[in-house]
Amino acid sequence: MDFKGKLMKSILLKPCRLIALLLLLISLLSNSELSQANENNLSSEHVRQLMTKTFDVMQDNYIEPDVVPELRELFLNKLELGQYDSLTSLDDFAHVLGQDLRAVTGDNHLSLYTVNPDEEITHILTHKEGKLTNNYGFEEVRYLSGNIGYLKFNKFSPDKQTRDAVDASFNFLEQSDGIIIDLRDTVGGSPDLVQYMLSYFLPDETPLWYVLDSVNEKTAEISASDTAAHQGFRGDFPVWILTSRNTASASEIFAGVLQANSKAVLVGETTASAGFYVGVRRITDTLAFRISLFKPIITATGKNWERTGIIPDIEVPAMDALDRAHELSAKTIRADL
Repeated sequence: MDFKGKLMKSILLKPCRLIALLLLLISLLSNSELSQANENNLSSEHVRQLMTKTFDVMQDNYIEPDVVPELRELFLNKLELGQYDSLTSLDDFAHVLGQDLRAVTGDNHLSLYTVNPDEEITHILTHKEGKLTNNYGFEEVRYLSGNIGYLKFNKFSPDKQTRDAVDASFNFLEQSDGIIIDLRDTVGGSPDLVQYMLSYFLPDETPLWYVLDSVNEKTAEISASDTAAHQGFRGDFPVWILTSRNTASASEIFAGVLQANSKAVLVGETTASAGFYVGVRRITDTLAFRISLFKPIITATGKNWERTGIIPDIEVPAMDALDRAHELSAKTIRADL
């Protein structure tokens, strides 16, 4: 082919390549828009597919797999009856299905949430700045009348630096004649911090709790630790723990272990009964499942507290728990004199 012919062919090919590139770009944009449209305008078939995938993931991962077939049947029947016809977006699906799963199972850890396809997912909840984040959730440490220490914190934060706040608090309270620990607003958090804090009150290597998987195989055994901070703490005084219906998850381990080892008197209300370890699994690229994976068992009792909660030794309304514990502390200290 002569130079003129090659030139003409090149001229003809460039528009073709340009058109092909434009068509490809249009296709990609259309697919993206379609995906977005699907998530914001769910069809009944899409809802069915998402629900089926949700229960597939639950069957493979949930701590109580035997309940999943019945749950699947129940929720698919609700779908057939039109109870989910109002769902129009993926956010709607996540919110409503998570809410219904918690209501039916009584498992307060179950929830669904939307994510980006390339987002690293985690079961750790994030919070807006406030009482759950300021000073790692530690809100108040002081002395009450009668030389009774008072400690209030709102979360067992997973941040490693939280141990500094723990050490500072117990160092401040060490000269008290007893401690009131207020867990009425403590939402849960890190089992590692629970172990660390329990080790202030129980001897080194005291069995605290162990962990079972979905086939009741033991996967971990947790015991009290023995750091320099623990060794220097005089933890032989009486302890009262304030509880409410909001005292949940890791907070229930803390309260339950001290109660079971006769180290603390619980005052207030039966706790929230969030008795499982939680993790996260993907359902789709854009939908994640915060799901219960393991079951902690308090070693001293051999019991878990899911759906029963930790029952206080002295039941009073949560708002009256501090006054009652302070009253009890005065009687206890007078009796010891």
